[in-house]
Amino acid sequence: MKMHPLYPLTFHPCYKDTFWGGNAIAEQFNRPHTPTPCAESWELCGLASDASVVAHGAFEGTTLCELVQAFGRDLVGTKAPDAEVFPLLFKVVDAHQRCSLQVHPDGATAERLGVLPKHELWYILKTFGEAEIWAGVAPGPEQLEGLANRVYRHATHEGDVFDIPAGLVHAIGSGNLIFEVQQSSAAAFRIDDWGHGRELHLEQALRSLNWQATPGIYPERLMKGRDLTPRVVTPHFTFATLDLHRVRTLHTTCHSFMVLFCASGKTTLGHSGPHPLTLLPGDLVLIPPQMYITLHPLAEETRLLVTTL
Repeated sequence: MKMHPLYPLTFHPCYKDTFWGGNAIAEQFNRPHTPTPCAESWELCGLASDASVVAHGAFEGTTLCELVQAFGRDLVGTKAPDAEVFPLLFKVVDAHQRCSLQVHPDGATAERLGVLPKHELWYILKTFGEAEIWAGVAPGPEQLEGLANRVYRHATHEGDVFDIPAGLVHAIGSGNLIFEVQQSSAAAFRIDDWGHGRELHLEQALRSLNWQATPGIYPERLMKGRDLTPRVVTPHFTFATLDLHRVRTLHTTCHSFMVLFCASGKTTLGHSGPHPLTLLPGDLVLIPPQMYITLHPLAEETRLLVTTL
């Protein structure tokens, strides 16, 4: 496999038809073949059960797991915790109905429970109606009974960012279309499913819950004179927004890959390889370490979401 050099990689999304989803992913990103309802689109995933498949170029048809096994740190970078594991998972989430109230484990708790830890971040792509998320618990007894009545509600608006650390009780409210960045993990312990009847995970949730945890809330803002705006730095990834008003060159170092997601507008992506790309809303591309790219905006208000380790 290493006979071909790495290049900016695009992948086929993997759709999840959970009942609380809607049609926003299909409608907003011109994807007519999504299931109905479509709750999540897994844009980039290194979990073996749902490994993303390359969509173009020399590695078309190859899974992300296979690429990581072949290239190691040439693909994940020196900051990745494990050279043989892609450390992050990227999703688009369409919450047409309220999602379950849940919590994710941190590293120590995940190890004890035999799962993987999960810290995640939400970027609000679009809201429909009076949308909100739930995150954080008001002071009171450290028990799960009645917990749903003590969770804080936060209104959401396009461009807002919410940092959701492990141990934080949270739920996505209806009317949110979200770009999600998270550690590569499927661990989510339900505390309340609002009467839908799915399994709850009360023992694991209680062991994972950090009663003092609070969300990081970063409203949409524009910094004068800057197009690349850092939004959140976590121990596991960094997240920024890039508003393209001119031709822009970006590069990755040996430390990390870069993931770009087109939130709005249109841009070309040039690089040294044979596969130039055009990014439209909903498109995601993985830029390997030690690579230069050139972005040419083709529409006003072109915004890219930028994630690195």
